[in-house]
Amino acid sequence: MISIKNKEPEVCSLMVVDMNGRVCLETNLQPFDDLTLDIRALFSGIYTLIFKTKSTSYSQQIVKY
Repeated sequence: MISIKNKEPEVCSLMVVDMNGRVCLETNLQPFDDLTLDIRALFSGIYTLIFKTKSTSYSQQIVKY
């Protein structure tokens, strides 16, 4: 489980992408919303979390064991 908070004053698009570029999970977060992302169904490996708003973009790599 991963806890995420949207600190932006606008809707944030969140994607979990595997190393082959496939989107495994995708959702939207409302401004200042909290989300607990359940990644138990994903295979072990390295994934990239991609956060996008109209004005910003941020990515973070995670490792699932």
